[in-house]
Amino acid sequence: MQAAKWEELGAGQIRWWQGLCWASWQVNPLCSTLLYSTEGFRGWEVEHGGNGWAVEKNLTLVPGAPSQTCFVTSFEWCFKRQLVDLVMEGMWQELLDSAQIEICVADWWGARENCGCIYRLRVRLLDVYENEVVKFSASPNPVLQWTERGCRQVSHVFTNFGKGIRYVSFEQYGRDTRSWVGHYGALVTHSSVKVRIRLS
Repeated sequence: MQAAKWEELGAGQIRWWQGLCWASWQVNPLCSTLLYSTEGFRGWEVEHGGNGWAVEKNLTLVPGAPSQTCFVTSFEWCFKRQLVDLVMEGMWQELLDSAQIEICVADWWGARENCGCIYRLRVRLLDVYENEVVKFSASPNPVLQWTERGCRQVSHVFTNFGKGIRYVSFEQYGRDTRSWVGHYGALVTHSSVKVRIRLS
């Protein structure tokens, strides 16, 4: 949603707009992710370990992904972060502080069949000074070599996180388990940060 349309609502009109948009929110809150790019490195702060990150086609189909491409890590830890400014995305502070907001985050990850991998996700809600207010971390068990290569989803919904939230810091980590030269580590794709308004 465009910033101007958010501002046109005003705090007093939220309830009316909720009823109007209820059906679409159930399917896809605010219609799209707030992450700047999920297909290339533009908009990301990137640290390259080993041979660095690479972008490839997905090994298996990821449901609902607009682009079937993934980021692939290497034989040392690779890190990727994007900072989402919720106010710049059109939300105003009164709305963010209203306790009606939910912040929904999700990520898909997987491994190559011939090499195991380790994957980590950390998402932090920050205040205007970029101090951490609340965080979600996921550290799934490593995927072993010669096991299923299908993608898995990690997701979380932030609720009742209090007042003062301004930013979402979305952070991914990955590497392989065999220390192979090249790009045999964790694959990440279809990352998303969405905001929705609770009706109750």
